Amino acid sequence: MLTGLFRIDGSRENDEFFAASRSSVSLVYAGLDFRVGASGWVPDLVKVAIAEQEGRCSLTLIELEATKSVALISCRKYLPENANEIVAAFGAYLDRVIRQCKSNAHPHEPEFIHLKELLSQAKEIVVTTAGALRSSTFFVEELPLMGQPGLVAALPQVKQDLLEERERVFHGLLRLSQQDGRALMRSVVVLDAIVRQDHHSAATFHAWRAKSPLRQLLSKDGQGRPELRKLVLETQNRGVTLDFEKVLSELAELWSASWRDAEDRERIRAVINSYYPVGAAIKGLDRMAAVFEEALKHGPNTEG
Repeated sequence: MLTGLFRIDGSRENDEFFAASRSSVSLVYAGLDFRVGASGWVPDLVKVAIAEQEGRCSLTLIELEATKSVALISCRKYLPENANEIVAAFGAYLDRVIRQCKSNAHPHEPEFIHLKELLSQAKEIVVTTAGALRSSTFFVEELPLMGQPGLVAALPQVKQDLLEERERVFHGLLRLSQQDGRALMRSVVVLDAIVRQDHHSAATFHAWRAKSPLRQLLSKDGQGRPELRKLVLETQNRGVTLDFEKVLSELAELWSASWRDAEDRERIRAVINSYYPVGAAIKGLDRMAAVFEEALKHGPNTEG
């Protein structure tokens, strides 16, 4: 069995998982971008396992998160993607890896060439998506992409878990960890762009976040909207204690010009609760076009 682990997202948060996983695979590589499907999703890691004698191969897109619930949401976004297109894209990615190895005199260039040959000769390739905790090397879930064996039995569980995750309701005084604070921040800044109809960008989320409409507004707003300032400007590198009811009031005032129902704080709460599991799964290299497309399914109807 030949196995390879490719690190796509270089975030330091993924260091522990990557380091712990290296000993269980034959080849490792990091440093090149790889995007999945029309949405341009960027997995944290890709794992390849090839049984040479049987000609069977598995290609696994791995998403790493701090909590199980977010890991489940994050990895399942790949389920509708076309498996054949992913295999073709990964083959092109391997070609780039090999070219990079040639230019750098990488000692394992022959092994990567061999891996590409085995992949091209494989009789069966199964593409799966997996979620894992950054603090563990075990998958909390692994599912085949749609159109592949085994998916029918898994679908009811996908739907049920999504419904359970959406039952989370933010209210009152919140004491959020760095991870949860950043997840809520991502959700609010994206929804703000949707509500105020400033949701057009070709950038990655990492690049867009610093220039997001809400961040720019708060940066110029002096000491106004203090709870939103804490959430958007102060949660990147630490946890936060937040009065969520005041957050709702500040959003109601901000959004009322664009959304006629924004005066109802419960409507705003419901929109945030609905979108939060999706917003929490956003990665820094995700393209904003895909992020906005998904957010529009959860955001309010601001027309009329």
